[in-house]
Amino acid sequence: MKFVLLGWSPSVVPLLRTLAQSANDRLIAAAEVPSEHAAQLLETAPGTRIVEGWESLLAELEADGCLIAGSDDRVLEGARQLASDGRALVLIPEAGQGTAFVYELTLNQDDNGTPLIPLPHLPLHDLSQQLHKTIANGDLGDIVLLRLERTLPTATGTLTVPQIDAALFGDVALLRSLGGDYSRITAVRSTGGTQDAVSLATVTLGGDRLAEATWSARAGAPAWTLEVTGSRGSATLAFQPDLLSGSLVMAASDSRASDGTAITQQSSGQFQSDGSQLGDTQLAALLQPTDQQRATWAEMTRTMETVEATHTSIRKRRTIDLFFETTSERSIFKSQMTALGCGLVLLTLAMLVAFLLLGAMLDSRSLVQRDAEADGRVLTAADFQPESPALSETGKIQLQELSRMMARAPEPVFVMPDRDAVTAGLDTARISTVVDYFRKAGQPKSALYVEIASIPHPATRLLLTVLKYLWIAPLLLFLLLQSLIGLAKPSSARQHEEPPVAAT
Repeated sequence: MKFVLLGWSPSVVPLLRTLAQSANDRLIAAAEVPSEHAAQLLETAPGTRIVEGWESLLAELEADGCLIAGSDDRVLEGARQLASDGRALVLIPEAGQGTAFVYELTLNQDDNGTPLIPLPHLPLHDLSQQLHKTIANGDLGDIVLLRLERTLPTATGTLTVPQIDAALFGDVALLRSLGGDYSRITAVRSTGGTQDAVSLATVTLGGDRLAEATWSARAGAPAWTLEVTGSRGSATLAFQPDLLSGSLVMAASDSRASDGTAITQQSSGQFQSDGSQLGDTQLAALLQPTDQQRATWAEMTRTMETVEATHTSIRKRRTIDLFFETTSERSIFKSQMTALGCGLVLLTLAMLVAFLLLGAMLDSRSLVQRDAEADGRVLTAADFQPESPALSETGKIQLQELSRMMARAPEPVFVMPDRDAVTAGLDTARISTVVDYFRKAGQPKSALYVEIASIPHPATRLLLTVLKYLWIAPLLLFLLLQSLIGLAKPSSARQHEEPPVAAT
């Protein structure tokens, strides 16, 4: 397999050494490597071409994966572009990269199927994996406490927040791999009056049915120690300042009866490691199945969120709870559309009520006239001859039908006024024509229920017509947009496409 490198971090050195010693794998190009580390890169991976910027890596089409190291703005920008181009990213995670960067890559993965493979440093170390195996086998019994203490060298004798976050990130990844999915965070910092000068930082991790984990850091000679206390024994993991070489010591605990007689005796053990196998372990992690890679990425995301949650705990001065869920652009889109849909339903209901109230205030027609219009008991200008009170043929047919209706049950009849009539009194004459017709048809009291209809102002009628369709238009537009969501889904072939790295 062929890789390219974007950025630089000391944590990438073990993997580069493994690639240089492998017969089938190698690093072909690197970009955005600081000049002070270029010599170390060429010494670790001879033959690597150092190019100008991340843009040049887009032309390396034969590369099977892109190693992302560091947290500079140029490195993060290049990683985003490489992910958008569909390149498999192998991330050397750091706290400085931030959750926003991780979320962007996750959304890109959901949309384009871009393979994302994180390579955490401490959880993949052979001593860490040996300790994990010991705990999983129950050799230490039920884990009661994990306590990690470290000191960091500084010139000022105090720690800065970025230094604390950088140290905490890798350690939290290890504590979570050993202790479980912690969801409660309590962080405390001892400062000398300024937040940038921390003398002691402590973090406590907790969760349901999980052993408590404590972490502390202070300035001093570099040291790193993790103590794991169980019901049947304990273990101490210590790393040198380079976090590569170290030792793991497991101490036994006796189980004795009430008379002091030993019942069980656990054997002690000690393991040493120079970290030379770390690169091999990281390279093997690149070949994991896609499901395992996604799970590892989700775990790295939770570690990043845990580190940033300590800032919230410091600000609020209390324990906070974390609730993790996989970030998906589709789930975010659905949540937004659901909220928008609920808002539009309420808006449509409010606009309907407003339309009915406004129509009742602006429409001059009475309820009786509206019922007459619904029943067809309204004579319009088409039922009379132009500018004349004489009935037209359609008017005669209409009055014949109304006469039969009146014979059964008299109901009000309305005559629409002719606003364009030139002759004065034309509306009154038409009323007389209708009344006379009903009298001849045997309705002597027809004058009591024939009257002139009310006509709303043309502007009012136009306004009500526009509002009639406007109040429902937003909901219809929303439903139309919802029907287009299928066009935005990636093809099934692309969804199930095997990532380049995992395919080997």
